[in-house]
Amino acid sequence: MFEALFDRRLKPTATFAEELKFAGYDPATAVPTYPTEVWITCLEVTRRNLYPTLTPADAYRRIGHEATEGFLETLVGKMVLVAIPFMTPATFVRRLANYLRLGRNDAGLTFDLVRDEPGAIDAVVHNPAAVPGTYVAGLIDTAMMRFKVKWTIEVEQKSATDYTLAIRWLP
Repeated sequence: MFEALFDRRLKPTATFAEELKFAGYDPATAVPTYPTEVWITCLEVTRRNLYPTLTPADAYRRIGHEATEGFLETLVGKMVLVAIPFMTPATFVRRLANYLRLGRNDAGLTFDLVRDEPGAIDAVVHNPAAVPGTYVAGLIDTAMMRFKVKWTIEVEQKSATDYTLAIRWLP
């Protein structure tokens, strides 16, 4: 996720790069994995540096877009991208928990489908790392664009760690 967001998409410089380094991520000396806490802090640093005039929800959604675009440029992301034409939006959303774990397999995230109907899936997400639900909605938005459907994703944040995603689409 660090490579996808920072190295491939945002390419931080100046103050932004220094704040990331202080938070625990230095692209010049990157390592394969980082604690989830560093990821959460770096997302907040990104929000403050790139989107200071947006609401936190809108900023995190944009960061989610950037993260997915960057992920799709990685080797693993290119494999996912090759599979997308063979999926429907429903198939993609049903597999989403596995895709999310590709980036952060230590986060303890659960993704339970509580509604699964044609054109509508609701997922209850428990995310102990407290990644904002709007960030995850941004990740999904970018994938849904590739299905060429009209979609909406509403986030109902229940607590810092729990939210529901209401994902709807029409052909």
